[in-house]
Amino acid sequence: MAKRLEDACCLTESECLLIDPRVDVDTLFDHAEQRLDAVKDLMFTLSTTDGPSGNLVLSDLSNLAMVSRLLLADASDLLVAARNGLRKGEGRNGR
Repeated sequence: MAKRLEDACCLTESECLLIDPRVDVDTLFDHAEQRLDAVKDLMFTLSTTDGPSGNLVLSDLSNLAMVSRLLLADASDLLVAARNGLRKGEGRNGR
């Protein structure tokens, strides 16, 4: 049975990353890695900020937390989709 875009999945409860079921597993892993790297960079930026004496305000912390949560949720969904793809026997090249 051919995969269709209508069969795409959304695994998170609220904000949704639409995952195309036709994409190969390596692409899913690549996009998950990009999101994890982005969160890592955000956390590094936050850890090197000058604390209360710097320019960071409470709304900045809230925004960083929200962005991090969205990126981590996306990465998690992508990893689950990749794992499911491997379990279905598609292999690492979408075959």
